[in-house]
Amino acid sequence: MSATYQQSSDIMEGAAEIDPYNKLLARGSRFRLSAESIRDNALAVSGLLSEKQGGPPVYPPQPANIWRHVGRNAPKYETDTDEDRFRRGIYTVWRRSAPYPTFVNFDAPDRGACVINRSRTNTPSQALTLLNDAAFVEMAQALTQELLKSPAASDEERISNAFLRTVARAPTQYETEKLLALVAEEKARFATDPKLAEQLVPTKWRMKNVELAEQAAWQDVAFVLLNLDETITRD
Repeated sequence: MSATYQQSSDIMEGAAEIDPYNKLLARGSRFRLSAESIRDNALAVSGLLSEKQGGPPVYPPQPANIWRHVGRNAPKYETDTDEDRFRRGIYTVWRRSAPYPTFVNFDAPDRGACVINRSRTNTPSQALTLLNDAAFVEMAQALTQELLKSPAASDEERISNAFLRTVARAPTQYETEKLLALVAEEKARFATDPKLAEQLVPTKWRMKNVELAEQAAWQDVAFVLLNLDETITRD
């Protein structure tokens, strides 16, 4: 990437008066990532992204029976169980009668006609997708394991690592304090309600040397960071 593209979108003092429309490219542009890039980015920061290239379309997780209900009685959607599950969005199967719902929520065109530019909306359903979509739940679970795999790390170090992974910067003191409070609050909640922690962390994602309440608490932190505007925005 060029140095011009990698510039921050922050406006330097006086630049707004000299070049209000940024025709001279004195700063970078701020925009939300494309639908495919949002998913790819989350896969990358969680350590799940497969870099495999080429081949037929892949079938990542999506809500059950969408193809049956929306896709003109199409065949059953068979979710991939190998690394194809975590490949880049460009390889995701696409049916115009039943497109991949995560991409639709983030303004991917329906491919019924060519478009010059994609629209960029900001809706509650997008935040809910990042919290509840089966694929993003897996990414949060994987990110949690990455944060907890070093038993000697302090909570502050884990938060710093999480920020570097998701937004490519260190957290502020305020952000660290807020997340430390969240971890403590959630650990206490899950400790008093183990069944809730069991529901949040499926057996296959549970870590052997980490208490379930702690893992569930850090999974909530992962959800928070994957849902940040800063995480899904090119800034």
